[in-house]
Amino acid sequence: MRVNSLRVRLLAGAGLWISLALLLTGAAVLYLFVSAVERSVREDLQANAARLTALIDPAAQDVRLTDQPADPRYDIPLSGFYWQISSNGQDTLRSRSLWDYRIEAPQSQGEGPMHFIADGPDGSPLSAMVLDVRFSRDGGARLYQIFVAQDRAVLDQSISRFGHDIFIALLVLGASLSLAAMAQVSLGLRPLRSLRRAVETIRRGENSRFDTEVPHEVVPLVREMNALLETQQKLIEFARSRAADLAHGLKTPLSALGTVSDQLRDRGDAANADMIDELVTEMGERIDYQLRLSRLRQRSRSVKLDTDLNEVLSRIVGVMRRTAQGEKLEWVIDQDEDLHLDIDRNDLVEMLGILLENAGEWAERIVRIRSARSDTYVRLTISDDSGKLSEADIRGFTSQGLRMDRRTDGNGLGLGIVREIVHLNGGKLDFSRSPDCGLQIAVDLPLA
Repeated sequence: MRVNSLRVRLLAGAGLWISLALLLTGAAVLYLFVSAVERSVREDLQANAARLTALIDPAAQDVRLTDQPADPRYDIPLSGFYWQISSNGQDTLRSRSLWDYRIEAPQSQGEGPMHFIADGPDGSPLSAMVLDVRFSRDGGARLYQIFVAQDRAVLDQSISRFGHDIFIALLVLGASLSLAAMAQVSLGLRPLRSLRRAVETIRRGENSRFDTEVPHEVVPLVREMNALLETQQKLIEFARSRAADLAHGLKTPLSALGTVSDQLRDRGDAANADMIDELVTEMGERIDYQLRLSRLRQRSRSVKLDTDLNEVLSRIVGVMRRTAQGEKLEWVIDQDEDLHLDIDRNDLVEMLGILLENAGEWAERIVRIRSARSDTYVRLTISDDSGKLSEADIRGFTSQGLRMDRRTDGNGLGLGIVREIVHLNGGKLDFSRSPDCGLQIAVDLPLA
């Protein structure tokens, strides 16, 4: 299974190499320790054999020492420290620690000492050494075989304790290296998090390009992304400019059609004149709509904005109350204090004007307006009592591009403007049935 995460891949690779390095290091250190201990034991055995050699009495007929070894452990039965001397494979002299046990030592393979593993009197393994020594006598040379041994229990116990200690040390080292690897991966991936935040600011319109003050490894990516953004911006500006030019270009033919309509009406052809007037009016509204959208989309967001919602709302409601339809209605406003939005003031005025004009046009008695703070957003709710609406009507308002008018013919382009304003400012638009059986429109906009 392929993991699509740089962090997981880097941490997995680091964990694998750390584990392998610790395993090899532990094995190497343990091997060196065992070798050092074995070498120390062999040196002790050679020193003990040399002392025994110095104590041999070559003039005696049998195997005899001029004095007993100074190490008292050789006098304690089964102490784990043993020596044995034989001559010509017959006479044998051994330490009291062996008691009556005789060790069958192999024949030496040369002049030097030979190390091997032997069985002790209690069956435990021994680190042993045998050395052949020749003493010259009047009657010739006499061969002595010197055997010294030491119980391996202490040696094996030391190796076991060291292995346990090195295991604990390697665990601590592995944990430390793992934490260091995690910190290193997080530090290494920090430029990618910065790029993600930069993408968010570009998406929100706060910036138009990426900052080039980044690590050298990321500079090529940032340059390519900036080039892509510039190319995309040029294409968008060209398309918007062409759309605006086209809309302006259609104004003159529409004016000419209006003149033709007047001429037809003067000649008595009122039916065709009315049809042309309707087409000219609808086309004019659609052209105005596209021009307004073009102006909205051409504006870039480089800084955060601060618009007082309460002040704008109070002014627009004051204007609506003085209209012929608005003065017949009750305008109920319920708003929190000190609400400032991250939206252009002209956008807010245009959006509220469209929504309140629609509510005032279709309300029968009352229009309710409520604004309340919620986390990082302000929810603005506008509802009327225009009459009973069905679920199909609500779904129709929710569908993108459907008209806002509810009972008469019309193009309903105001809703498209509202949608565009809300979208460009990072908000959300929602439709539902009001408590007064009319339409309720809820707009969520970010706080400043």
